[in-house]
Amino acid sequence: MTRTIVPTVTTNVSSQELSETLKANDTSFEFYYFDLHTHGATPRALLAYADAKWKMIHPGDWVTEDKPFTKFGTLPILYETSADGKRVIEIAEALSIEIYLARKFNLLGDNLFEETQILGYFSNTRALMHRHEDAYFTRSQFRKEEHDKFVEEKLKQWIRTHEKALQENGSNGHYVGNRVSLADIKTAVAVDQLLNKLHVFKGFEDVAKLITEELTPNLLKVRKNVLAKKSYSDWIDSAEFKATLNSTQAFFDNEYNEL
Repeated sequence: MTRTIVPTVTTNVSSQELSETLKANDTSFEFYYFDLHTHGATPRALLAYADAKWKMIHPGDWVTEDKPFTKFGTLPILYETSADGKRVIEIAEALSIEIYLARKFNLLGDNLFEETQILGYFSNTRALMHRHEDAYFTRSQFRKEEHDKFVEEKLKQWIRTHEKALQENGSNGHYVGNRVSLADIKTAVAVDQLLNKLHVFKGFEDVAKLITEELTPNLLKVRKNVLAKKSYSDWIDSAEFKATLNSTQAFFDNEYNEL
């Protein structure tokens, strides 16, 4: 197989010039990741919510042909291209991509204090999502124990603390202020993961019972507010999103059978 075709990164200009490219509001994006939701879900959600000009790139022969040519031997990678096509900038690692896109699309609040609060909620939700996946990927003989630890030690605490924070902000469906932020979008993605809307973790289906209008009204309101943006709801309803859902489920089902 041949290598996956990705944009050629610009290297012969100053960092200041590249920074000016990143500040522009007419750039386009290519998001390079596997045909899975997982660590690609939030970057795609941010691009969709912002109604950015973007498309997905998927690796072909990842281990042999593509992996050796990536910056860290990992995905995702975001490529941002100037409107005239003359400059391409590479941003590696999901965390860097998510925070960068949030800053570019004005999703980090109105001042530095609000940014610190938003990043705190975002980070805590991100940790929850990773713990959810880690518990699932435990070998089968330990999965029930890890499921119970995840629910009792992580998920219930996340629900309790985030419901309290959202209530203290006026129960308006936002963590900070009265508009959507990176924290809101991360939680919307996390709620979908917990509700089995991104994939189903076999043996963990019951966690969805903890995400209800009665138990988590504020978390669900966050999701509702994010879905109110047409470009985001269009993405959730798109054929690409559903195809990614199917491939994600196939991947997890196969991994489940191997553990």
